[in-house]
Amino acid sequence: MIEEGKNGKKYEYDENNVCNLKLKIDYKKDILMKPITLLLIVFSILISCHKENKSGFDSPEESIKSVLYNFPMIDKKLEKVTKVDLDSLSITLYKNPEKKDYDEILVFEKNKRFYSIPFFSNMYFDYWDFINEKQPLLYPKTNTTFEKQMKILVRELNLKPADFTILTKVMMSNILNTETNLYLKPKIFDNYVYSTYRVDKYKLEESDSCINRTQSVFNHILKDSEKTMRYNQYFLDSENGRVYELINDSRKRGELKFKFKTYRIDCFSYILNI
Repeated sequence: MIEEGKNGKKYEYDENNVCNLKLKIDYKKDILMKPITLLLIVFSILISCHKENKSGFDSPEESIKSVLYNFPMIDKKLEKVTKVDLDSLSITLYKNPEKKDYDEILVFEKNKRFYSIPFFSNMYFDYWDFINEKQPLLYPKTNTTFEKQMKILVRELNLKPADFTILTKVMMSNILNTETNLYLKPKIFDNYVYSTYRVDKYKLEESDSCINRTQSVFNHILKDSEKTMRYNQYFLDSENGRVYELINDSRKRGELKFKFKTYRIDCFSYILNI
């Protein structure tokens, strides 16, 4: 797009990136512009571009430190357990592999800029903003959500729609090892009971009620699959006892709008002493 500014100067810019601003010189009028004015324009553009390029953090360690500062409930003894490199993009999972009741951190990278988000266990109900949650909150509030953190990530690393698609796909398939096409797999949800030490620490519900709740999640997925137009995907994270629903709200080419809904499917089960 080309616009004419003051003094007859013409500017061409990319609407999606202010740093691509180009000055179209009208030689007949350019001599009227004072050199200092031209320098100020160039200087302001450079400052803007510098700020944009400095989003995120210089290293994964700095980004992790920021998460630990904002969420002190996360264990600070973290180790890198999984990393997936994709040219200019990468995702790394950090956690304490020796701790049974653990929380994790995901570190995202784009063009050597880093940003981390917490990846809490189901104990922190408010972070996951569970759709089907009826239990009282038993652990401290995080005052944020997974969806909010993902949107901050997009802004901090200046992720484009293609970047976001690649990173979410890798996160779900390679980092979390989730299953998809859940509407074709009803047996997965039959009598689903997910019980570990960390789950039993915060469960208050009976196993029957949990199984019923899990079945209702599958019914929702099945009903959704019958729609002609679908803008969402479901991912079953068996290890963490969650189903993620990723909703694509983008309706224009090059637009990035999304929502995350999360369903808890971990269940309490009694230990039988025989």
